[in-house]
Amino acid sequence: MASDRGQVSRTLYDLKSLDGRRLSPFGQRVHLALRHKDLGLDKVELVRFVDKDAIAFAKSQSVPVLVDGDKVVADSWRIANHLEDTYSDRPSLFGGEAGRALARYFNNWCGIWLTAEIASFILFDMLQHLDEEDRAYIRRTREPRFGPLESLNETREARLPSFRKTLDPLRLTVKQNGNLHGAEAGMADFMVAAAFHWAEQSSAFALLTSDDPLYSWSKRINGQSP
Repeated sequence: MASDRGQVSRTLYDLKSLDGRRLSPFGQRVHLALRHKDLGLDKVELVRFVDKDAIAFAKSQSVPVLVDGDKVVADSWRIANHLEDTYSDRPSLFGGEAGRALARYFNNWCGIWLTAEIASFILFDMLQHLDEEDRAYIRRTREPRFGPLESLNETREARLPSFRKTLDPLRLTVKQNGNLHGAEAGMADFMVAAAFHWAEQSSAFALLTSDDPLYSWSKRINGQSP
């Protein structure tokens, strides 16, 4: 078990933007998990969408990739489990196997629904933070699923009330418990809050109102002032 962060060199490969914004919700999950574990990074390597060769060593097509000493781990869920199991003497991301199962649910829910829903509101705006090659990549890979990105912006105001209503179970849980994980925040919170952080970094379009409990919760989890 490696518990002294001074003894291990740690590098995170994350998504590059033109202006330093964090445009990967999955990379943000790892930043939050590392902060919770009080584990530092020696280096952050920023990689464009099109720079697949930069992370080929990890046998991955996308960030995040964590190099933790001699261990290479790709995918935010696998990284979270690696951090939990390797640094078990530090604050827990899951709080036991029940919490790990809860986090797995939110990992699946974000992957199947939340990430795509948020993307439909902010993808076109996100283009302004990417270089020309990455903008072309986003159009080439996302428009077969979503259609022309400009069209998404034309319909997003009409779609917003339904999206906000669908978040009611999250909203109620946060109001009742303080967090999704419980009294203390855990990996379940980091996964969902990272998605809202991605939205804020990518677009000025407000998915949440400032008086929404999810708004202040997301700001708190992401280490921002409400």
